[in-house]
Amino acid sequence: LIPQAIRRHTRAAPPPPSSDESSKQRSTATTIDGDLDKAFWNDVEWTEDFVDIATESRPRFRTRAKMRWDDDFLYIGRRCLAVSWRSLSEWGAREETDVWGTLTEHNSVIFHDNDFEIFVDAEGSNHNYKEFEINSLGTTWSLLLNKPYDDGGGFDMEPQIRSAVKVFPNGVINQPAIRNTHWTIEVALPISKLIERNPLAKRPADGVFWRVNFSRVQWGVGTTADGRYEKRPFCQSCATPGSAVEDNWVWSKQGEVAMHLPERWGILQFQSEQQSDAEVGLYFAEWPSRCAAMAIYYAMKAYHGKTGVYVSDIGALKQYSKPPFTMIEEAHDIAINLTANGYEASVTIASHTATVNEERYLVVVAKEDVTAQVV
Repeated sequence: LIPQAIRRHTRAAPPPPSSDESSKQRSTATTIDGDLDKAFWNDVEWTEDFVDIATESRPRFRTRAKMRWDDDFLYIGRRCLAVSWRSLSEWGAREETDVWGTLTEHNSVIFHDNDFEIFVDAEGSNHNYKEFEINSLGTTWSLLLNKPYDDGGGFDMEPQIRSAVKVFPNGVINQPAIRNTHWTIEVALPISKLIERNPLAKRPADGVFWRVNFSRVQWGVGTTADGRYEKRPFCQSCATPGSAVEDNWVWSKQGEVAMHLPERWGILQFQSEQQSDAEVGLYFAEWPSRCAAMAIYYAMKAYHGKTGVYVSDIGALKQYSKPPFTMIEEAHDIAINLTANGYEASVTIASHTATVNEERYLVVVAKEDVTAQVV
């Protein structure tokens, strides 16, 4: 197997989301042990630093990730440390002194601890996407979500995935008297599971794009009189700073505290050789049509919330259009067909037609490909 390295990273939100290029690496599959200093990762670039999920506040702690792939796995490595800002443009290193965890059973609700979360939509349809969470004890939660919760979605529990955590120094955890420095995570996500129930998904190959995002959940913590860790109110970016809820720091900003908005995730581009900027731009050519379709989806959702019905008149929806997805003037050939359960809307911009329905199911088709359609 020939793993690939993700080469370039740019961040997401309309206009276009995060994008990564990968190039072929002559190395074999690796042992998953949480060690990001081994040769397997040496020539793989870090992503940009994670940002706050919804606000412009700067995360207290620095988080970055690496990505590689081969024919069977998408490999993710993440380094979690604590930092303080010395200036607006520079990180000042500070040790992450308190690494803790409480959950030990697979498929527990892991985000009740500090955790790292991976979201993958191999099809780019907003449906049947995958979620993986892991805490500092190495406890995991694996999910397959049929559609976003806000659209009435649910999930199936998935088997354990090959993963590992390494805590510094010496694996010490849940011991306030011993100062930690950082912890790292390594995950091998099976391609076969990532494309499960995604009939339109393409396996990793030159020019294939998936939607991906990462999140770090961070709770405030303090030490009790008897030397144990306990959660303390410390949220910096919530509606009421200092509240007893978690912070969320992500690779690709969501715009609100909600990870289950797949249309806002970043873009992962697979390739076996370095590609030109022109080739990278091929995906972004469909971005306007995606945004236009999602603008109809959000406006229709607001209209339905107020009136209790759907409407086929695009003019009736314009007053309900709001960021981040607003009606695009360049859109043409807009059609909204009401169905027994909702609607199906299509919109064309340039050479791409995007179709979306009331459950957020989204398909984009280029002129040369007329086989895919909403079902």
